Amino acid sequence: MKDVSSLMQTRLKGGCIAFLNSIAEVAAHNQVSVYTVGGFVRDLLLNIKNLDIDLVVEGDAISFAEKLAEKFDGRTTSYKKFGTSTLTLEGQPDIDVATARTEHYPHPAALPEVEPSTIKLDLARRDFTINSMAIKLSGQGMFFLIDLFDGEIDLKNGLIRILHDQSFVDDPCRIFRAIRFEQRFEFCLEDQTKKNIKVAIESNLINQLSGDRLMGEIKILLNESNQVKCVDRMRELSVLQTIAPEIFDDDFHWIVMKKIDSALAWADMVPMPKKPEAWFVYFYTLFMVAKDEAFEEMMTRLHFPSNIYGRICSDRECFVAAARDLNKEKELKPSEIHDIFSNQSSEVVILLLAACSSERVKKYAELYFNKYYTSANIELNGNDLIEMGIKPGPIFNDVLKALRDARVNGQVTSRDEEIILVEARFLK
Repeated sequence: MKDVSSLMQTRLKGGCIAFLNSIAEVAAHNQVSVYTVGGFVRDLLLNIKNLDIDLVVEGDAISFAEKLAEKFDGRTTSYKKFGTSTLTLEGQPDIDVATARTEHYPHPAALPEVEPSTIKLDLARRDFTINSMAIKLSGQGMFFLIDLFDGEIDLKNGLIRILHDQSFVDDPCRIFRAIRFEQRFEFCLEDQTKKNIKVAIESNLINQLSGDRLMGEIKILLNESNQVKCVDRMRELSVLQTIAPEIFDDDFHWIVMKKIDSALAWADMVPMPKKPEAWFVYFYTLFMVAKDEAFEEMMTRLHFPSNIYGRICSDRECFVAAARDLNKEKELKPSEIHDIFSNQSSEVVILLLAACSSERVKKYAELYFNKYYTSANIELNGNDLIEMGIKPGPIFNDVLKALRDARVNGQVTSRDEEIILVEARFLK
C-alpha cells in the first residue's frame, strides 16, 4: 500500500481533510474499518476536483451512516436490501455509505444479488481498474492507497480496463460507462476490454437491459461535457446500431448534433423562461426518426420510461409542425411567430435552431423571447369577459387568442383598447 496523506494535504482543501478526519474519528470510536472509494480516489490521483465522497464500511454501513448523521447533524436514507445508506448534510453533496460486499449476477444484464464481504472483494466487483481503488480512513494504514488491480498505472497510461472478462456480460451498462470515462479523460480502451465490448454487443447483451437502466446510462452519458464525442464513439463501437438501427436511415442526427452546442450557447444569451436541458436536446436529436412507423417501432422496442416516451412523442409532433411553418418562404407576422414558439419546449427551440440553421429562424426566436413573449400578456380575463356578457365556452379561447394576437401585433396596448376590440369583434 502507498501512503497518500501528503498528496491529500496538497490537493484537497482543508475543510475536506477535516471532514475525512472526522469520519476517521467516528470509525475509530465504533471500531469499524472505513474506506473512501471509486471516483473520489481516481480524481484525487488525477488532480481533478471531486467532492463526491463514497464510503465503504467493513461492517454495518447503515448503522455507521446513522452515527455520522448524529455527528454532523445530517439525515440518512437507508436501503436495507443492499446494505447502503445515503447521508445528507447541509451544504455538500450526498454521501453514499455502503457495506463492503460481493456480487453475484443470476443471469446476464440482471441486477446483482449482494452479500457482505471485505474491501478486497468489494473492489474486485467494480467496473474498471481506475475505479477500483480505495483509501483507508481508519486504523492502521490510515490514508494509505489500496490498489489491487494496478488502477494507478492505468491512470498514468490513460487506459480503461475491466477487471475480468465477464464484466460486460454481468452488466452491459458498463459499455456506456467505458465510453464515458474514455471520452471524459481522453483515455483509450485497453485492447482486451475493447474486444470484450465487441463480443458483448455481438451477443446482443445491451438489448437485455431494461428500458429504465438503458435510459439511465444514456442520460448520464449525454450529460457529459463532450456529448458529440461520446455519441461518435458509440457509433464506432456499434452500440447505436444495436439499440436503434432506425437512426441510420439518414444523416439528420449527425448533422444536427454538431450544431447543438452553438444553439445552447445562444440560449445562454436569451431570456428564455426555462433553460433547456442539454442532455434531452441531444437525446431527442439522437432518437428522432422521421418515419412515424419506424419511430413507434423503435420506442416500443427500447421500452423507455413512460415519462420520457411521452415527452419525446409530444416534442416530436411540435418540432415537425414548427419546422414546417418556419421553412415557409413567406415572412411571418409577430402573432404567427408567437404561435409557433409559444407551443415549444425549450429543448425543441434549440433543436429548431440547430436543424433549420438559418438566420431567419434565429431572428424569429430572438424576437419571440426578447419581445413577443412578454408583449403577449393581456389584461382581460375570464371574469371580465363574463361581465361583458360573453358566456363561458369555447369562444373564450377565440377571444383570448384574438387579444394576444392584437397585443403581439401592436394593435392594442391597453385594457381599454382590449375592451374595444372584444366589443367590436365578439359582442355585435
